[in-house]
Amino acid sequence: MGRYKLLQLWSTLKNMLNKLFGRQPDLGNIFIIPFHVKPLDNSIMPSHLEAAYVSCYAKGETYVEATQNALKKLAVDGLHPEEILQPIHEMRVSDWASHIKEQWRVQAASLPSQKEFEKSILSGNVVYGPFGSY
Repeated sequence: MGRYKLLQLWSTLKNMLNKLFGRQPDLGNIFIIPFHVKPLDNSIMPSHLEAAYVSCYAKGETYVEATQNALKKLAVDGLHPEEILQPIHEMRVSDWASHIKEQWRVQAASLPSQKEFEKSILSGNVVYGPFGSY
């Protein structure tokens, strides 16, 4: 049996054992990038709002790549980044549910579930936290 076939077999066996014993595969990390944004003409933000603070949850090999992904999403959604705020945090994708219970307790019901978050992030999407608008 060739090396490639052994690696495939090992990967399949590992996934089966993880499913059998309830362990999730490693989903990696995401970065939490806070922004101060203002709406553009084609914005997802209601026109009567002047600006907002929002955290973007984005995947990337580095925080720089994750920030670039978040900036692209903001542009598509008609949001002009006035400022990238600090600090930028890193978090395990699998920690989303506990994170929103701690960080966004009041808004948790309006945010994606753990499963929805994982699906979105692993599809290359950027997820917004709650908007604090004014």
